Amino acid sequence: MGKHKTETQQQKSPAEFFASNQAIAGFDNPGKSLYTTIRELVENGLDAAESISSLPSISVQIQELSRKEFNKHRGVKGKDERKDENLFKERGGSKRDSSGNEKEDSYYIVTVTDNGCGMAHSQIPSMLGIVLSGSKYGVRQTRGKFGLGAKMALIWGKKSTGMPVTVITSHTKNPGEVPSKVSKCVLDIDIYKNLPRVEEHTERTNHEDFVGTSFSLCIGGSWKSHGKFIKSYLQKLAVITPYASFDFEFVPGEGSKTQKINLSYPRTSDNMPALSKYVKHHPSSVNNLLVQQLLDVTTKKTLLSFLTGELSGITKPVALRIISELACGDDSFEPTMHPKEISATQVNRICQILKTVTEFRAPDAGCLSPAGEYNLRLGIQQHYQPDHLFTSTSKADAVDGHPFLVEVGVAFGGKCREKINVTRFANRIPLLFESGSDVCTKVCNKSIDWKTYFIDPVASRVEVFVSVVSTKIPFKGTGKEYIADNIKPIRDRVIRGIQACARQIKEILGVRKKLGDAKARKSKLTRYIPDASKALFGILQEVVKKTQSHTPNSKKNSEYAPLIEDIRNKKITVNSFSEKLKIMVNVEVEKAEESDLIKSKGQGNHPDEQSFFIGPCREEEFEWSKAVDAGKVFFVPRGKRHKFEGWA
Repeated sequence: MGKHKTETQQQKSPAEFFASNQAIAGFDNPGKSLYTTIRELVENGLDAAESISSLPSISVQIQELSRKEFNKHRGVKGKDERKDENLFKERGGSKRDSSGNEKEDSYYIVTVTDNGCGMAHSQIPSMLGIVLSGSKYGVRQTRGKFGLGAKMALIWGKKSTGMPVTVITSHTKNPGEVPSKVSKCVLDIDIYKNLPRVEEHTERTNHEDFVGTSFSLCIGGSWKSHGKFIKSYLQKLAVITPYASFDFEFVPGEGSKTQKINLSYPRTSDNMPALSKYVKHHPSSVNNLLVQQLLDVTTKKTLLSFLTGELSGITKPVALRIISELACGDDSFEPTMHPKEISATQVNRICQILKTVTEFRAPDAGCLSPAGEYNLRLGIQQHYQPDHLFTSTSKADAVDGHPFLVEVGVAFGGKCREKINVTRFANRIPLLFESGSDVCTKVCNKSIDWKTYFIDPVASRVEVFVSVVSTKIPFKGTGKEYIADNIKPIRDRVIRGIQACARQIKEILGVRKKLGDAKARKSKLTRYIPDASKALFGILQEVVKKTQSHTPNSKKNSEYAPLIEDIRNKKITVNSFSEKLKIMVNVEVEKAEESDLIKSKGQGNHPDEQSFFIGPCREEEFEWSKAVDAGKVFFVPRGKRHKFEGWA
C-alpha cells in the first residue's frame, strides 16, 4: 500500500479569508472593484464629516495609468518590446477586445478627500490594517456594518498592484476647528497575520490648515465597464445627500481614448439629518449568542434588572410575567436570580420565550436617521426639475425587532426619464445593481396600477425614489444590492408610500384633464361656428323676407322689429353673428374652467400651488429683496438655486 499524505489543518486570518472571497464585499471583478473602492471611500468620508456635524465636502479623482505609466510609477523594470512572440499567441480564449486591439491591464490611482473628523495619529495603522475592526457595531443605523470598506480596498490594491495606501489625515472632534498636526501614513495589510505593515508613519505641523482625510491608492480596474456606474452613483448620492458637495475628476492615461471628465454636485441644503443614536437590542431580535454576550458583560445584579435594563421595550410588569413563565419549567428562575448564574440551556429557554412574547413595546426608532422629506424633495428638484413632486414618509415599523422607515418621492414631468424609473436607497446609499429583484422595482411594476392615477406607464415621464433606513437592512444575497419582496412589512410600507404620492399627482392631473376637456370642447365648438353662423343667419334672412308681407303694426313684428331692421340694413352680418357666437363660447368655457379651479383650490390640488418649508434664518444672510411683508412674518421664495444658511 502507498503512503498517504498527512492532512494538515490550516487556519485563515480574517484578512486572508476576505482576500480569497472578495466577492462577498463587492469586489467581484476589476470593474466592480473600482466602483466599490470609490463607494466605500466616499461613504467613509460622509460618515467622518457627519460624526462631527460638519457639512460634508467630498472630492474624488481617478487617474488612469497605461501599463507603461504604471510600470514607471511602480518601478517595474523591463521593456514593452517582446522577444518571443510565440509566448503570446492566442490559444483558445481571445486576448483581444471588441475592436481587435490586444487587451491590456488597466490601473488607476484613486484619491478621495473629505473634510471629516480624520484619524488620531496613533490609531491609523490599527484602523486601516486590521480586518473586522471598526466603530460601526451596535444597534444603530449606519452606512457600513463590518468594518471592511477601506480595508477591502487595501486588500484589492495589494492583489492587483501590490502597492500600499497613502493616508494624509488631521484629527479633530469639533467642526470648524483646524488641527495643529497632520499625519501621513503609508501602509498595507499582512493578510496572513491580519496586521498592518507600516512603511511610513509621520506627523508634522499643519501649515496648510488641512482638515479631514485623503486616501490615495493604486488599484487595478476597468473604467470602460463600470465608469457609468460610478457617475450614476455620485449623481444619485447627490440626490439623497443634498447637504453634501461632491467633485469628481477622471484623468485619462497615456494613449487612452477616454476623454477627461469633470463633474460637480454643489451643496443645495444645509439641513443635515440628526445623527442616529445607539439603542438597546429589542427582545424579538435576540439569539442565543447575543443573550449570552449580554449576560457576560452586564453589570446588573438580578434577572429582573437585566431584562428591563439590557433590552429595550420590556417594562417591569412584563418582565415579571416573563420570569413567572420561565419558572413554570425551571424553579431556579426568579426575579432576584443573578445573571451570571444562568446556564447555556437556560439561555436557550430565555430566547424561546422572548421571541414569542407579544407584549413588548415597539422598537425605538430613535436609532434611525432618514434623509427627511425636505432634503429628499430638494435633491430631486435640483437634479430632475419635475413639473410635479410629492413625498411621503412612513411611520416607523419593525422587522424581526429591527426598526425601519420608508421614504418615498414621486416626480412627474420635467427632466424625468420616460416610463416608470425606480431609484433605490438603503440607509441613504444608492443601490445600482440587481434592481429587477428588489421589492421597490417589483412593487412599481406589478403592484401599482398607474393608469388609475392618470399616469401612462409607457408614455409618461416618472421617477420613483424609495429610501429604506433600518438598523439592519434585510438584504437578499451576499452582494447586498437588493431587498427581497417577501418581507411584508417593508413591502406594505413601500406600496402605501408610492400610492400616497401617486394620489396627489392624480388630483393635479385630474384637474388638468378637466381643463383640457374644457379647451377641447371650446376647440370643437369654435370649429363649427362658421357653418352654424351661416345656417342661423340664413334662417333669419328668411324670417326678414316673410315679415315684409305682414302688417307693420303686428305685435309679432314689433317685438323683433329692431333685429329685423338691423338685418335688413346689414348692421348684423354673418361675420358679426360669428363673432357673437365666439364670445358666448369663450364665456361658457371660462365659467367651467373657473368652477374646476375653485374646486381644486378647495382640495389643495391647484396646479399652480407649490409646497413650501419654513425654518429659522440668520438675518445677515436673509434675502430682503425677495421678502414679502406679511405682518411679523416674512416669506421668501426658495427658488431653484436659493439656499438658506443656518437652518435648524
